[in-house]
Amino acid sequence: MSASVKKIAVAVVLALAAWFGSGALGFPHVFQAMFVAYVALGLVVFLLLDAPPMKRLSGWTAAAALVGFYLVLSAIYIGGASSWPQYDPEVEKGKIEKILKRKRAMALAEQSQVDALLEQVRVLQDDSQTMMARLGRYAPAAAVAEAPPEQGALTVVERGAEVYDLYECYNCHKIGGKGSVKKRGPVLDNIGSFLTVNDIKRKIFDPTYLYAKGFEKEHKKGRMPDKYKDLMTEEEVTTLATYLSTLKDPTAKTPKPVFVKSNVEHGFTVFGYVRDASGRALPGTEVHAVPQSGHGASGKTNEAGYYEIFLHMHNENAGATVEVSAQGVKKTFVADYDPSDTITRRQQSLDLTVPAPKG
Repeated sequence: MSASVKKIAVAVVLALAAWFGSGALGFPHVFQAMFVAYVALGLVVFLLLDAPPMKRLSGWTAAAALVGFYLVLSAIYIGGASSWPQYDPEVEKGKIEKILKRKRAMALAEQSQVDALLEQVRVLQDDSQTMMARLGRYAPAAAVAEAPPEQGALTVVERGAEVYDLYECYNCHKIGGKGSVKKRGPVLDNIGSFLTVNDIKRKIFDPTYLYAKGFEKEHKKGRMPDKYKDLMTEEEVTTLATYLSTLKDPTAKTPKPVFVKSNVEHGFTVFGYVRDASGRALPGTEVHAVPQSGHGASGKTNEAGYYEIFLHMHNENAGATVEVSAQGVKKTFVADYDPSDTITRRQQSLDLTVPAPKG
């Protein structure tokens, strides 16, 4: 066996050891590929040491060979660098500033909360007599007007989309075809059909709560960070979960969740959004869910128009028809679940479009 063949054989063994060894230690695939590339580079160096000497070049031939050598190296470096995600430092600084700005504002608000409350009490005391007189005078025609929305203020869903971008969730997930090119996390375009807002919040703060079907290895290796419970505020995780719960594209290849830390055999959850014909969320709307057999339950939508109702349904209620209604609009679905299935949560996503309230 020649020296070159021996070196190639050793390099193959080292490459396999680098790939599987780094994989067992939890390194991402891109790092595994880099380790193998280093082994290949070492092999090339040792093969060149055994290679016969090149014919001496001079003049234009030497210059052309030198230029060609640098062009090949440049192509390799440029091609390799372009395959990595490119980041604009100014954009990243802007995201950090947005996160810190809100946190600073919250800290300042907490510091001045007591003073603000005391000032409000003083103002209310000073004006109480005047206000009572006005109420007595205009009571017959009194009407409470809603405060106009703040100009430029984001809706809950828009704020959630901003949080998704600020925390760069797209590094591991895809929405609308945009996001990670690696298999790190599932596509999220239909996540709202499978998970409630509370499920999504718990998954963000506790990645071991559930995993996406087909991502068992990633789940075991802890690919999703558990740092968000220390980084994100309650407002951020709530708006992010609300935004994700609106993603309901049935054509998307979003995998179903497998619940690890939850008893899926007890009860049935109905959840969704109530909107008017224009798509505007209707907060404070009463929603009723009544199964064909069993007890019904009700709930009210929050500021984003989201509702969540828990029904006491058990194994014997599988296949029952459930009617969901709000403001006279009714929809029905069949609670079609397998009583022997212990990993799929028993729940149904159902949105309602109702007439806008009059007045």
